Amino acid sequence: MDKLKGTSLLLIIMLTSLLSGCNANKEPKMSEKQVATSFFNAIYNEKDIDKAIALSSADFKKEIEKYHTASNVARRLFNMSFDSVSLHTSAKKKQILDNYNIQVTMMIQFTGKRDGNSYKDYKKILLIKNKDQWLVDKLVED
Repeated sequence: MDKLKGTSLLLIIMLTSLLSGCNANKEPKMSEKQVATSFFNAIYNEKDIDKAIALSSADFKKEIEKYHTASNVARRLFNMSFDSVSLHTSAKKKQILDNYNIQVTMMIQFTGKRDGNSYKDYKKILLIKNKDQWLVDKLVED
């Protein structure tokens, strides 16, 4: 009987650690504002094109990859370059297309320095929700 209790206890401990281990690896989902800020922070401050690509939809990923570096994306795709920049976001319009497709247009304000001078600029981007994850989908032209 003691052997059965010991085996049962061991089995319960193993199952508990297995189940808690599965939940520990899940990262919290980022909001649309966090994704937009992280995307532009990766390009302008961290100079990390791979991080920006990870926050992009499949279509926008193809567009970004054409430029090869974060500084080329900043200069050529977004037509802005900064030595350093601070970012502020605001949601403009959220659309629920159906139960599975949600998109939001975000306005991003850039305040930064280039060659010792201060600059401000704005860009609008479209984010889509794909499998509970927000992704930057495209630059919205004014």
